Amino acid sequence: MKEACDLLKRAGAGDGEALNRAARFLGEAVDAGSFSVHAIRVSPGGSPFLECIGCWIHEEYAGLRLKDALSGLDVREEIGGYTIDVHDAEVPLPPWFRLHFKKLFLGDELFGFLVYSSKNETNDEAQHGSFLDAAAGIFELWIKNIDEQKRLKDILNYLPQPTFLMNLEEEITFWNPATETMTGWKAGDIVGKPRYESGIPFYGERRPMVGNLIMYPDPRWEVLYHQFRSDERGDVVFSLAFCKALYGVGAYLGTKTARLYDVNGRLCGSIHTVRDLTLERRMEKSLQRSESMYRAIADFAGMGIMLAGENKIIYCNKQLKDFLGIDEEHDIYLEDFLSWVLPEHRNVVTKRLPVLSSGGEGPVRFEFKSREGRDYRALAQRIEYEGKTGVHLILDDITELKLMAEKARLNELRLYHQDRLTALGTMAAGIAHELNQPLNTIRVVTDGFLFGREEGWDLDEDEFFESMEMVSRQVLRMTDVIQNIRDFSREDREGLLCDVDANQAFKNVFSMIGRQLEAHGIDVQKDLDLELRPIRANLHRLEQVIMNLLVNARQALDRCEGYRKIIRVGTSAANGRIFIEVSDNAGGISSKIQDKIFQPFFTTKDAGMGTGLGLSICQSIIAEFNGCFEVYNNEMGGATFIVILPAGGES
Repeated sequence: MKEACDLLKRAGAGDGEALNRAARFLGEAVDAGSFSVHAIRVSPGGSPFLECIGCWIHEEYAGLRLKDALSGLDVREEIGGYTIDVHDAEVPLPPWFRLHFKKLFLGDELFGFLVYSSKNETNDEAQHGSFLDAAAGIFELWIKNIDEQKRLKDILNYLPQPTFLMNLEEEITFWNPATETMTGWKAGDIVGKPRYESGIPFYGERRPMVGNLIMYPDPRWEVLYHQFRSDERGDVVFSLAFCKALYGVGAYLGTKTARLYDVNGRLCGSIHTVRDLTLERRMEKSLQRSESMYRAIADFAGMGIMLAGENKIIYCNKQLKDFLGIDEEHDIYLEDFLSWVLPEHRNVVTKRLPVLSSGGEGPVRFEFKSREGRDYRALAQRIEYEGKTGVHLILDDITELKLMAEKARLNELRLYHQDRLTALGTMAAGIAHELNQPLNTIRVVTDGFLFGREEGWDLDEDEFFESMEMVSRQVLRMTDVIQNIRDFSREDREGLLCDVDANQAFKNVFSMIGRQLEAHGIDVQKDLDLELRPIRANLHRLEQVIMNLLVNARQALDRCEGYRKIIRVGTSAANGRIFIEVSDNAGGISSKIQDKIFQPFFTTKDAGMGTGLGLSICQSIIAEFNGCFEVYNNEMGGATFIVILPAGGES
């Protein structure tokens, strides 16, 4: 019995030789003619059959092919067990020859049978019942053991991570398919080989792995790992290593290794799992480089950058800390940032930050002042950070920019004033003509009445009042001209926008320079939409734009001789927009300079004849009205300027 136990202890599921020897020891112990072990298998079709996995036959029955005979038996499941009939054999069998069966169980399921035959007529199961019960118990323990080994093997083979087991002798006892795939080494190349053999597939040399070091610690090898940390008892180790032999170029592996203990708590080996971290390491380094570059760019740009959560600042760059006057080594909090904002502007900031309000997603742009009186422009965007809502804020110090803008505005006002004076000078001749005609009319009427009185003429009352009405009309005409000149010359640059009739703007301008255009021999053709919707603008500034366009057209036509000079003006509406057009037939604009005509100080006129600011100022004025210019050469051979503005103040 002892010899059989020793053999079964070491026998694996497919070790038929060890099972044959165990059957021999048990058969001889009960003085049997044969002793065999049979497992119940199931065919692909679902029919049960017996498979002999271990067999011994006494030399007296050497010609009995017991293994083949039993394997060919008809197996029929019945209540209480199996009935097996022996049909024939190649050797003569005495009449008392029969087979005895002892059921073997795996848990609650029938696994198979111990089968033995009597050597003589008196040898039967009752005579050796206790011995056979013990033998069956031993085999059932062996069956349970190989079943657990199979289950463990199936589980380890199923694991997607490369995994292997090592015993106390530092030999590999299991090497799963995932490990074969990673290393290119089959299990048969490594299982059962001398210690340190497992280091070759990973490092290209025999050396201890973490599976060795967790059982037999050696600080000299542990320090060679990029990371080597264990739990308090040292039963589990996490490590990071570069394995130069993998994939031909090496790979970074993260490992988890644990000690294995038997049922008595004695160390019996180790289990080692690995994960390829090469891609993660590369991504980590790439992210580190990107973060470093981002920080460098952010600091170089001179802008403050902040990532804030609901009640704390998660990240801020050096420039933001410089803005706040906080040492770079110290942390900052949302309260630090808000207290840095000028108190009068603090409400604006807290309402505009998306993370502190119930507003939209952004981005949100706003400006504020700090306690030091400096101006800042902010761009805030709501973002998701680690599953929570946060805000990304970029700050730019615009103090110097605003000072420069103010200076530019003052310069623009001066240029604007100069341009208006130039326009008034241009209008002088036309204004004189506009006033001279009504004055002559008044003089003729008054001189006529004075002459009649001296001659003693009778005064006709109807004629007198009719003449007075004529004088009144001429006075009103002069009053309108003077009022238009006065309005045009007003410096109401910051005037409020209101609903303006573009046709009225044309009427006012023509009242000032209409006679002048006629004096220059120009035929003015008008095509004004009398149902035109109003625009949101400033009447006097719109008049300045129209005046500038008409004067430019007149000056261009003055350089043309030999054909009829024409200026066309018009207004129209389409798709919620108002169009104001001024065209001429003065030769058009060269394609080489068409992109430059709105640039300040650009002019095609002779020296001293213009500043080059007229169109630049016009463009600035129209932009204030949310409008734009279109310029092209027309079918008359001249240039067309179109001002496009939203109707009724729409933008």
